[in-house]
Amino acid sequence: MVSSHFKSLLLELGISRERIEILESKGGIVEDEFEGIRYLRFKDSAGSLRRGTVVFDSHNIILGFPHIKRVVHLENGIKRVFKRKPFYVEEKVDGYNIRVAQIEGRVFAFTRGGFVCPFTTERIEDFVNMEFFKDYPNLVLCGEMAGPESPYLVEGPPYVKEDIEFFLFDIQEKKTGKSLTVEERLKIAEEYGIPSVEVFGVYDISKIDGLKELIERLSREKREGIVMKSPDMKKIVKYVTPYANVNDIKIGARIFFDLPHGYFMQRIKRLAFYLAEKRVQDEEFEKYARALGRALLEPFVESIWDVSAGEEIAEVFTVRVKHIETAYKMVSHFERLGLKIHIEDIEEMPQGYWRITFKRVYPDATREIRELWSGHAFVD
Repeated sequence: MVSSHFKSLLLELGISRERIEILESKGGIVEDEFEGIRYLRFKDSAGSLRRGTVVFDSHNIILGFPHIKRVVHLENGIKRVFKRKPFYVEEKVDGYNIRVAQIEGRVFAFTRGGFVCPFTTERIEDFVNMEFFKDYPNLVLCGEMAGPESPYLVEGPPYVKEDIEFFLFDIQEKKTGKSLTVEERLKIAEEYGIPSVEVFGVYDISKIDGLKELIERLSREKREGIVMKSPDMKKIVKYVTPYANVNDIKIGARIFFDLPHGYFMQRIKRLAFYLAEKRVQDEEFEKYARALGRALLEPFVESIWDVSAGEEIAEVFTVRVKHIETAYKMVSHFERLGLKIHIEDIEEMPQGYWRITFKRVYPDATREIRELWSGHAFVD
């Protein structure tokens, strides 16, 4: 149930009583709490309040991060979106999206779904100068957490060799969600020493050949892709490398039955458009075809073998925390998301950290493979 306090606040924000009742009845808004601070989390959008929005009071409203459109034909996409105007090109980092904001004197990190992430909230001060929030209490840092020791992803960018890092890619206003210009963001990031995504420069359609060469280099370096942004941040599109498309399929195939089939088809589609735009043929085409087939089949077959041997489909994650209690808060956080988590190991490290190893189990995928391996008949 949503309290009368938050319902009154939503009315003040222009959401009708009828819309509030509908959202509440279908679970589109949820009143939540983190360490004594209550807030409203949006699972559905309502007017300008996007999915993932969190509301504390009339001043502290952190809008959900918008989904960025993508292009699959690089040259034609740039012509359509930016015409002949210049745009910034930045790295699309392979990590998980967070928004960082100060609420009642404390700094919290929010996931895309609007949850306060206990792990990221604890670790964010390792990467961000907290003086920023004293000077700009009404701004929100939007960035990517990425590295091999992530609680959400099994891989990270190749240049992060251990632990995890923060990469700023946007700064937004509370309540409006309006982004600062690229130049303003870069200036603030430099002033406060906030680590940011790599900026490759300013391009326009006349530099398309150089941009295609950049994509090829990033793919060879096993990096995810690029985000293209107009200087005022009003036009933003992303494009991923062929490596990322194949690698995503390889990672996803391990838990094939736990993902929608659209996950695989979208990545195959992106790869196909890349091959078509580049006119890839003959031996080079065969290389991609073999890589795609192997990425999809090998992990899937290995999962079937594992289940047939009595094992469960699972992924193992390792993270560093400052307090062991944070690990158990993370388990509770995952359980609220409906995930099955087991802590496997806790190891004390230098500099006051603890290394936590935990396993995420996929019971539905395990059960489906087990049933099919056992000969169950089905209609498809």
